[in-house]
Amino acid sequence: MFNLKFILLIMFILTGVILKAQNVVISEYFNEADTRDEWTELLVIADYTDLRGYKLRDNNTNQDNWQTEITFANVSLWNNLRAGTIIIIWHRKRSSTVSSDRIVDTINSDGYIEVHAQLNGYFSGGNFGTSPSWAGSSLAIGGNGEIIQLLDANNNHIYALGHKSSVGSDFTSISGTNKLNHAAGITGGDNVYVCPGASLSDFNQGVSGTTYTSKGNSNITQGLPNSCLASTTANQNYWRSLRQPTYTNPTLNTITSNSNGTQFYLSWSSSTDPNPIDSTTGYLILRNTTNSFTDPTDNVIYNNGNTIGTATVVTHINFSSTLAFTDNYNLNCGDTLYYKIYAFRYKADNNNVSNLARGRAYNETGTNVQSFFKSQPLSQNISAN
Repeated sequence: MFNLKFILLIMFILTGVILKAQNVVISEYFNEADTRDEWTELLVIADYTDLRGYKLRDNNTNQDNWQTEITFANVSLWNNLRAGTIIIIWHRKRSSTVSSDRIVDTINSDGYIEVHAQLNGYFSGGNFGTSPSWAGSSLAIGGNGEIIQLLDANNNHIYALGHKSSVGSDFTSISGTNKLNHAAGITGGDNVYVCPGASLSDFNQGVSGTTYTSKGNSNITQGLPNSCLASTTANQNYWRSLRQPTYTNPTLNTITSNSNGTQFYLSWSSSTDPNPIDSTTGYLILRNTTNSFTDPTDNVIYNNGNTIGTATVVTHINFSSTLAFTDNYNLNCGDTLYYKIYAFRYKADNNNVSNLARGRAYNETGTNVQSFFKSQPLSQNISAN
């Protein structure tokens, strides 16, 4: 007898349906009177994301004619992206007011990338027109209607965000629920964005309306979480949840010491890291003389010796594969030390942006607390909390 999985597989093959894991969403795009000042914001929602060969394209004001797409190049920047990575793509290499090319940020160790669609070596394709106006049809947002769509390397639909009072045929023909349309026109200086964006479900409603999207010129949040009147932090909390490292069953093992009780040997379980060699994921070790620990704050880089609550930062380790550390500390007889470890992801924000959803992100669960008591006379009495 055929099992259910096999039957479903045959059905998908026969109908030509290909299931594609969703790994990116379009969070926001910005319209301006001059195309050179427009941009699109992508949010990576899954680890191990490989955008090489992906395509980004737009439609027309009637939502019935796709324009020439741009293709993500086969370069390391687009490979093995982590969840929570924010990507800003300017639609043209120059703004309407500056004659030099835009400054780009291709250092993704902080979970933020800012590029332009004409960036040689990172994108190909597109109809951008000619200098200096670059008034081509690709990624030129229309006021009455538009769709920005992301396709994978095999032209499978990944996500689409659009706007139009009454949707056109191309929006309707996009299969699946990985899409949203804001049911209104926009003007120069307006953005269209997912709102409230509290979870992936908000992005994947597959509808046209105003319940899960918004527009305007007062909440332009390029490279930052979307802010809605109904909930100013819902999307920020979702971004933060994506940016945190995955730490399944975080465990700090029993602590031992040398015979003098001046060196304390710590070891712990590993967090999940899609690319350990680039030292983006690591651990923050805290020590206290009481069993009291305050979680670290996202977007803050703590130096050794800093305090978080009443605990002291012992060290931060920038390699997810390093799972042991020796703490040199002169513990008095009759006293107890307590330790807790937090995993983190990303380095400090390259642009010094202060926002909880930018820069370093901590997994606030942390490990269990372990303690070491130094008795008198000296003995290695070990207890765990």
